[in-house]
Amino acid sequence: MSDPLTAYKESVQKQLDTNELLVAKLVHENAVSTQQLEGKTQQLELAQEELDKLKETRTALQKDLDSHQDEVEVLRDLFEHLCGVRVHKSYEDDTGLWFDCSQGARSGIMDYKLGFVKGEAQETEVVYVPLLKQRSSEELAILQQQLPAYLFDTLSFPLKSLNQFYNKVAKCLNKKTK
Repeated sequence: MSDPLTAYKESVQKQLDTNELLVAKLVHENAVSTQQLEGKTQQLELAQEELDKLKETRTALQKDLDSHQDEVEVLRDLFEHLCGVRVHKSYEDDTGLWFDCSQGARSGIMDYKLGFVKGEAQETEVVYVPLLKQRSSEELAILQQQLPAYLFDTLSFPLKSLNQFYNKVAKCLNKKTK
């Protein structure tokens, strides 16, 4: 049998060895955590730099967009003065490219939608849809005196006839009403 003092010393030594092992393990885990934190901090800094660059790019692109929108508005105004047609909105869907337009003169304005859709043999068809809801009954009465009845229905015609369409509508809208 070993003496109690030796047993106590061995017990304490065993406890110290276990504690040293635990401390070493914690020091190692702390070092790993510190490295991970530094790595995450670097990633965060890189992400912040990229975000700042993207914000600068977005600001520059927004300025370009604003400038281009101003140019488009000038072109719309010019187009309206040259042709008497105002394009209010354009969009594309599965069927084709669509434009919401107003065409008119002092004596009357016709609102319509024009769609450019691929027809048979890949020939582009123009679809005309009158938009009459925006007009009062008095304005509609004036338009009915000026325009042929077929312009109050949905029509389609080949793209090559678009110029004739514009000219016909312009001629009718410039006609004096009784």
